[in-house]
Amino acid sequence: MTHSPARPVPRARPHAEPRGLRAQFRETLRERVLETASAAATEQGWGQVRMSDLARRSGVSRSAIHREFGDKEAVADALVAHESDRVIAEVGQALIDAPDWRAGLTAALRTTMAARDNHPLLDTVLTSAHDDVSLLPQLTTGSSAIIARARVMLSTWLRGHHPRLPRPLLDDAADVLVRAALSHLTAPDTDRELTVARLQRLAVRLLDPR
Repeated sequence: MTHSPARPVPRARPHAEPRGLRAQFRETLRERVLETASAAATEQGWGQVRMSDLARRSGVSRSAIHREFGDKEAVADALVAHESDRVIAEVGQALIDAPDWRAGLTAALRTTMAARDNHPLLDTVLTSAHDDVSLLPQLTTGSSAIIARARVMLSTWLRGHHPRLPRPLLDDAADVLVRAALSHLTAPDTDRELTVARLQRLAVRLLDPR
């Protein structure tokens, strides 16, 4: 009688870390570093903040910050994007909560105009507090990415309320409104309600010219 050779016993594979857990850890790390960076920039100006300061205050090693973000300029870009995304999310919520498109635009414009009150980092940057202009280009000359994200959100929302209007028209209207709102945010008038009313009238002329 012949015997077949014994099959090798398969080795147990090492336990793999769940991908979702790893992503969650990275998100937590990023949030901690960016919140720390926001507080530090507001308190002393971004030009005075060092990577070692971020590591010490956030409890994240300097090497881990470099691996996740890169250099200090990359952290600055991520910080401004993070803060602007928070404002865009608040504006989006104002649009969603409104009963109709006109009320939605009014609420969204008021939320935008109040962003400097509710986001101290933005006010610090835009007023060049601490005689620091390190982050100002990201909100002015380098704001194309912010405008693009806000434009897509507003255009998508407008299509839901004006399904019969041509998409290029809605895209153009969203672009004009976003750029005008950002301009008023960076160089605000004293009368916010007047600003909101003017931009509201512009939107009505573009979208409902009857």
